[in-house]
Amino acid sequence: MKKVKCAIYARVSTDKQGDSIENQISQAKEYIQRLGPNYEYDEELIFVDEAVSGYYTSVFDRQAMKNAREAAKKQKFHVILFKEISRVGRDKQENPAIIGSFEQYGVRVIAINDNYDSLNKDSLTFDILSVLSEQESRKISARVSSAKKQKAKRGQWNGEPPIGYKVNSETKKLVIDEEKRSIPELIFRLYTTEGLGTFKVAQTLNAQGLLTKNGNLWSRKTINNVLTNRAYIGCVVYGTRRNELERTYDDTGKMSKRKVQRLIKDAEWTIIENAHPPIIDEETFYKAQQILNQRSHHRTPRRAYHPLTGILVCSKCGEGMVCQKRTHNNKEYRYYICKTYHKYGRSACDVANVNADVIEGHVIEVVQKHFDSLELDEYMVDQGKDDVLEKIEMDIKARMKQKEKIQKDQRDLFAQRDLFTEESYTQQMMELKGQAEFIEKEIQFIQHQKQLHLQSENDKSVLQKLRESAKDLRSFTTRQLRDFLHDVINEIKFDGEEIAVDFKYKFS
Repeated sequence: MKKVKCAIYARVSTDKQGDSIENQISQAKEYIQRLGPNYEYDEELIFVDEAVSGYYTSVFDRQAMKNAREAAKKQKFHVILFKEISRVGRDKQENPAIIGSFEQYGVRVIAINDNYDSLNKDSLTFDILSVLSEQESRKISARVSSAKKQKAKRGQWNGEPPIGYKVNSETKKLVIDEEKRSIPELIFRLYTTEGLGTFKVAQTLNAQGLLTKNGNLWSRKTINNVLTNRAYIGCVVYGTRRNELERTYDDTGKMSKRKVQRLIKDAEWTIIENAHPPIIDEETFYKAQQILNQRSHHRTPRRAYHPLTGILVCSKCGEGMVCQKRTHNNKEYRYYICKTYHKYGRSACDVANVNADVIEGHVIEVVQKHFDSLELDEYMVDQGKDDVLEKIEMDIKARMKQKEKIQKDQRDLFAQRDLFTEESYTQQMMELKGQAEFIEKEIQFIQHQKQLHLQSENDKSVLQKLRESAKDLRSFTTRQLRDFLHDVINEIKFDGEEIAVDFKYKFS
């Protein structure tokens, strides 16, 4: 008789290092033996993810889980074993989805410690286990946060030390790194004494070959981080931000989650002074804060709707080019600048700035010539209208199925509400409501797109209208010009001298 191939998935999260990979694999192997002589495992079918937080990291994004699902899709095994539901993930929404993804390939799923076997499927039991798993993850996260706060109160450092410091392995406190202390000292001197802005400070450090603690080039942001870090005056500050879980849904309704940081009011911070030796004196530090505040108040708001932002690209480094403005002799000037140059300076990319009016005028000329040369009897569009409409119909059907599934989940949850606490039930219902609202907005948007396509008589008339509009581009408002250019252009590459325009509509 043909053997039944078994796979094993094991994971040790950052909060349960004692629950070893070896222990999980050994337990799974013993269980496979108890299943009977027709079951066997293969060392190549053991999938391991190590030290990944289950609460903030989507199970779909873990590499070993991706490999396991790919192997299941190729029918390389027929059974997959987990130690328990929490080894799959700690999210009550993701667990059913990941289990379902294996089952759709005909794979049997076993969670050993939870006595769960998809062969004897009990969806209610699985849902309850998933909820309990997520609640446990929240408790662990809270315990870790509390431990870090107590550590900060003792003047000990949490995480990577700022540049210029090291962490004493015994006391867990910051000590000065004599080899690197000159870098923050230089940053504060350039900013407070020599009057350089954060961009010029970054340029100076990059030109001298001085890198950040992660080995990267300096930017405005990393310079600002140094200037505002109270560690340099001997303080340990904890609780400035709070990690929160944010769920999002893509076009197919698939959920992903990520950890986002929310700022906390400074009145709630834990601040320990004189926790370690300072590198910067308080007078210099607070002078830097004063300058930062003054410059932020004088900063002018960004101008919106620059015509080429989003389609103009530096051909040397591949980054987009953003529009800036400067005032000289009471006159305002606009120019496009490479993001790499803007962030790191000329040492990272030397493509020159370009006057915004000049390059926008040049692009208008290229667009007008392009449409003037159009022969309406000889044209082709990258994607035919029929193909677009067919895709739109498929998208609408897919969204409707997702909507029906969410509505069913809401009905099921309501029917089982007595099994959950009021808080848990309300939270789950609100999440389902959010998903339903998101899908409904998607359906409305796609239906609107469908109407737009149906309203156009044919591609020839659309292109004729584009050609007529192109003749009047110089009379367009900034917003109208931006919308038109973004409608007809995929990308504009600029090498410092010449531009190359890639049009969405190509003609023979």
